[in-house]
Parts: sequence; C-alpha cells; structure tokens
Amino acid sequence: MLRVTRQNYDTWLRSTMGCHYEGTTLIVKTNSDLACDWLSTRMRSVIAQSLAVAGGGVSVRFEPSEMPAPTADEPRQPPLLPRMEAPLNPRFTFSSFLEAGFNQLALRSAREVLDGEGCYSPLFITGGAGSGKTHILHAIAHEAARMRVPFILVGAERFMNDYNTAVQKKDVPAFRSRYRDAEMLLIDDIHLLLGRKGTLNELIQTIRSLADRGHIVVVTSDPSRAPANEADRVQNQPFWGLAAHIDMPSVEDRGRFIAAKLDQQGISVPDEVKQYLALRIRTNIRDLEGAVNRLTALAKISRAELNIEFAARAMEPFSTPARDNVVPSPARLLEAVCQHLGVTLDLLRSAGRARDLAYARHLAMYLLRGEGQLTFAAIAQLLNKKDHSTVVHACNQIGK
Repeated sequence: MLRVTRQNYDTWLRSTMGCHYEGTTLIVKTNSDLACDWLSTRMRSVIAQSLAVAGGGVSVRFEPSEMPAPTADEPRQPPLLPRMEAPLNPRFTFSSFLEAGFNQLALRSAREVLDGEGCYSPLFITGGAGSGKTHILHAIAHEAARMRVPFILVGAERFMNDYNTAVQKKDVPAFRSRYRDAEMLLIDDIHLLLGRKGTLNELIQTIRSLADRGHIVVVTSDPSRAPANEADRVQNQPFWGLAAHIDMPSVEDRGRFIAAKLDQQGISVPDEVKQYLALRIRTNIRDLEGAVNRLTALAKISRAELNIEFAARAMEPFSTPARDNVVPSPARLLEAVCQHLGVTLDLLRSAGRARDLAYARHLAMYLLRGEGQLTFAAIAQLLNKKDHSTVVHACNQIGK
C-alpha cells in the first residue's frame, strides 16, 4: 500500500542512505538537519509501520551526514540578496484566529499544508481587505518556525523589488537561487504584481519550480483589487494544490467574533450591544476588531456604562454617507423622530401617555427596530421601558 506521496519521497527520502547497524538500530544518513528532524517526527508512524511489516525488531535512527568543510581553494558564494523577510506579527497565530464558516476552508487547508502529505501546496488564499489572509500567512510561518522548517515570508512588493534589483544588477541567478531553493515560500498580496508582466511571469515560474519539487508554497491575493482577466489568469494556473476563498462574514459570524474578542479582554457587554456592533460593522473582520477596540477603550477612559446609547456614540466614526447600506445610529433615528413630531428626547423616554407622545414613541420604536436593526430588549432599554413587550406592540401597531 502506498503510504508516501511522490513529492514527499523526492523531498525527504530520495537522498537518504542506510549506513550501518548499531545493534538492532539502522543508522540512516540524511542530507540536512531539517530532513533528519522531519523524518524522525512527521513520518515516524509510517516508518515504524513499514519496519514492522519488514519483520519487526528493527528500529531506525536518522542522522545528518557530515558535509566536508570547503578548502581554502574553494571560493564561498556570498549571499547576493539580503535575507530581509517580513517580521512575524506575534498576535497572528492559529490559536488567535477565529474559525467560522466563511473562512473555514482557508484556515483548515493552511493548518494542513505543513503535515507530512502537503497535499494542499501550493495553496492560494483569496479574500477582501481585512479578511484575515495575512493573519493566516503569519500563522503558518509561526508554525514553521516552531517545527524548525526554514521559510521565506515576504510581501509581493518586496518580491518585485528584489527581482527588479536583480535584473538591474544582472544577478537574476542569485535571485532565483534564493526564492526557488526555499523549503517554504509565503508571499502576501500578489495582486500587486498583476499588470507587471515580467515580475508576474517570474513569480509563476518560481511557484512551478517549487511545486515540482514538493516544496511548500502559500500565497494570498485580493481579487477585487485587480482586473478580472489578470486575477483569473493567476487563479486558474494548473499548479495550485488548492484555491481557497475567504467570504464576507455573516451577522452570526460577526457576533461570534465580537464575543470572542470581548472574552479575550475580560470585558462583559450586554448581548444587545454585541448584536448592535455586528449589525453596524458590515465590512470586514479588521474593521470589526477596530470597532471592538474603540468601544472598550472609550468605556475604560470614560468609565461609562456599556449600553446601546454608549455604543452608538462610540461607533459614529464608522458611519459615512458614502458607505452603502449603512445602519443609522439610534441617536440619529431618535433625533429625526423628535424633530419631525416636535417632541423632546426626555419626553420620548418619559412615562407620559398623551396620544401624540405615544405615537411618537411607537414610531421611534418601529424605526429603531426596522432601520436601526436593534433587538426589542435594546429598544426597551433606550426608551426606559422595563418590558420589551411594549416595543413588540408598538412595532405591530405602526406596521399595520
């Protein structure tokens, strides 16, 4: 039964050589410390099963072969391109990434790209700005560092600058040696290369070269920021092991993200405030995280109660007339009702039962529910009502 892929055989096993026995232990030499570590850990179970089938009683130990030191007559090739990979963000790890339906495929394939099979490499992750692509890329790099797998993590702009410098200095072989010999290559935002024919072709050839030798490649791109024909050209390349897209998060996903972020900070917030944020911020996870941080920071500074009214004031900077389908803040809706019907906000929140006042209050509740998308409980809190059944009745009456 075939237990090892062709890529893994070529990468890890082809260059090994059985040297001698120490008792019942077979000593196998490898060409690098990395191969030694990989075979001893990631392929331990497969090797043990193979030895058991062969007769049992024999174990194996992998050791890196001793490379002869260069003599004085052998010139050493200096690195022509400096190794200035992107620094890792300590917050961008797999443990801090919230898994949900909209990002599940990208996240799980990224987790598995480092396993013994590597069936998802080259991995192509696409998504809009702030969707979490860079977070996943850094998380892979953190895991690679933990496993002592050498990697190169760069942005597409750095790849382009390195290539242009190599062309100008006629050092293209050194450039290719660096990028095409990498055990793992991680490149962020390759949509920045679309339209730059020479650099894009170089990137494609680099990925093909690494893929042919079973090395790990993960790249990210935002297709919305590139011409459709160019984006399709890259995404439809035959060498991709998997193309995974990160979709826009649903209201439920945004709500879970908000709850998780607040739990991390140890802050208790009413459910209606969490739902308000989830409905208000519809763009991406990055904006949602910024909204949560702004809300909690302002609450700590002002020491005010974290209710719907406070959340609405805190989220004012996130409301712009140019943004489509923006949810109006509760304060603006209440102000509009007061101006249109000639009542004050204090009266609207009072216990008064005059007919005109009751109508204004019912209209405000209806708009807060329909336009502001607040829960019945949140509306009751805004208008000083103890029971949300009053809000339900008001919305039904205005609806009729």
